[in-house]
Amino acid sequence: MRRDVKTALIIAGIGLAVGGTVYTMRRRKYSGIKLKKSIIVDRPAADLYAFWRHFANLPRIADILESVEVIDDVHSRWTISAPGEIPVQWDAEITKDLTDEMIGWRSIEGSPIETAGYVRFERAPSGRGTLVRVALEYGLPAGRVGALVAAMFGKRPGAHVEEMLRRFKQVMETGEPAVSDEAGRRMAF
Repeated sequence: MRRDVKTALIIAGIGLAVGGTVYTMRRRKYSGIKLKKSIIVDRPAADLYAFWRHFANLPRIADILESVEVIDDVHSRWTISAPGEIPVQWDAEITKDLTDEMIGWRSIEGSPIETAGYVRFERAPSGRGTLVRVALEYGLPAGRVGALVAAMFGKRPGAHVEEMLRRFKQVMETGEPAVSDEAGRRMAF
């Protein structure tokens, strides 16, 4: 092989390696926890979407959420209670918003919790109600170690999503959530 061809191949290889490294470093990764859960709710997708899209409603169905403050049409500030009842706060942005169909989001770069996900509202296979699908991925501040510590404090990530979907179903179908086992009373609305 000629020397100039070898040099060109080496330069091209270096260029590809550098380009691939830059691309990989720029891509947001969520190497933490990934969850997918679903539930059928006996209500039209439009009703479910409207409840979910008003993010301030979400603490009503998710114990882990202390608050969600809507900043504008795209941005919101989320506060959760971490193990030891320490509040953790981050800002998020909507990445996809299809009326009555889907809401996608991700945390703003540099947030203490990296999160991304979506909620989809689809006609249920039986034609009765709406299939609600939630996909969520996030990295805790301490990574997998943080997930283990959270689990030790009774904060198994999947359990929160499952409970949230059960409460969402109950609120949307009956207008009120179940009596909280911890509080022993009905949640106020």
